[in-house]
Amino acid sequence: MLLKGRKALITGAGGALGSEIAKAFQEEGAEVLGVDRKQTDFVVYCDITDESSVRSVFGQAEMAGNVTDVVHTAGVVSCGLLSDLSKSDFENVINVNLIGSFLVARQAVNSFSKLESIIFISSQAGLKSAALWSAYSASKAGVLRICEALAQEVGPRGIRVNAVCPGNIESPMMDDSISAVSLLRQKKPLDVTKKYLDDIPLNRFARPAEIASVCVFLASPMASYVSGSSYVVDGGELS
Repeated sequence: MLLKGRKALITGAGGALGSEIAKAFQEEGAEVLGVDRKQTDFVVYCDITDESSVRSVFGQAEMAGNVTDVVHTAGVVSCGLLSDLSKSDFENVINVNLIGSFLVARQAVNSFSKLESIIFISSQAGLKSAALWSAYSASKAGVLRICEALAQEVGPRGIRVNAVCPGNIESPMMDDSISAVSLLRQKKPLDVTKKYLDDIPLNRFARPAEIASVCVFLASPMASYVSGSSYVVDGGELS
């Protein structure tokens, strides 16, 4: 029970990764409040690109009890040639992935007096870009810079700030990405998948639970002196 007595707010909790992180935190003893644009019986509605929406749901969370951890999972993926991207295409990715991270982080440090950790889900793409991934990589690189700056700003308050940089994850988002790349490259989805797998030393995609376990570690007392760090979880691909 690594997180017994903790209360975590998890954005993007309606998605494959966010829901797995919520499950992992609960299994380790934490109370979890999940938020997402896809509202369900267990997930509260929140649009992370809307200041008033973020302010409202974080205010509700604080009234319901002291939040100790925020895991910011919500995000979108986008791929395409830079020369073909419209301004609105680029702005949408930046608005959700980067500005959304800013709004969530700012509200967290201003709202939660018992806050102990913030964990951003960035991406391997935030450390190294590739053709077709300019907008996504730019947004995720920005998240890492926010993480580093915020760790220095709130460290004196005892708040640790870290980021997780996954590679390819078994998820509907990954399936959509493979389909999009297949069309752009004029290749079969199986061929695109094989190319991705060939570039990963472990020769498989990550399971959402394998990313969630790193988030549990970063929120737990085992990572009590870890802050301002970016953890690459990509099966060795970046190496």
